[in-house]
Amino acid sequence: MSFGDIIDGVFRLLRANARALAPLLLALAVPFEVMSAYATRNSAGLGQLLSGLTDLQNQQVSLSTTDVVLAAVAQLGIFVMTPVVAGAVCRTVAISYIGEQPGTRQVARLGARRFVALVVASLAVHALEVLGAVLCLLPGLVVMALFVLTAPAIVLEGLGPVAGMRRSWRLVKRRFWPVLGTALLGGFMASLAVDLVAVLPDALAALASPHVRAVIDAVVGTFSEAFEWALVTMLATLLYFDQRIRQEGLDLEVMAARAR
Repeated sequence: MSFGDIIDGVFRLLRANARALAPLLLALAVPFEVMSAYATRNSAGLGQLLSGLTDLQNQQVSLSTTDVVLAAVAQLGIFVMTPVVAGAVCRTVAISYIGEQPGTRQVARLGARRFVALVVASLAVHALEVLGAVLCLLPGLVVMALFVLTAPAIVLEGLGPVAGMRRSWRLVKRRFWPVLGTALLGGFMASLAVDLVAVLPDALAALASPHVRAVIDAVVGTFSEAFEWALVTMLATLLYFDQRIRQEGLDLEVMAARAR
């Protein structure tokens, strides 16, 4: 598949499975986005900044210990929930290839099957990415590309965290540059799509009072997080299918049947 085919496939799969995936993804995102919005409710909005141009003290943001803890818990929760989303979306994508549309309950069960392996692998990959980023930007990107297929490998082949990372490495290393390019460009397009959806609500929130802004931020953050989760995971899953089709002659119907 070309880059255009993969991006087109992501959005077709998103439309086809939105009814089943949306309730689960929104439910997983909402508590943490609410906590994050509440923790940052006192951050300066546009109205505050404009009214305080002559008074620098009005632009200072003071976060309480509770707010800092809530913000940290929110970020940790999003990090932990991401593997659940990966499990659900990867299996849903596989099943949809044979024309079946799983319901929300089935999607939730699919997401929980490989939870521990996905979390451990996610921790390991992020640690390697941080190490690579500390050394230089390029090593960080190399790590990201080599392990971008880890979640689909774990979910669709029933592998453990280390075996899933090795499987991703083996699939990517033969076509490293195309995978890196597709992952970077696809990730950029996903982020751009999410940002465009949030532009108007964010502009309104910047003019609102702190409590109204927190409500808007929570709603927008929930939908944005769910949307980005779906796009990024579907992109990784289609990249996984593409590499296996090119290198191993993967039969998608057989893979989809195993994923159920």
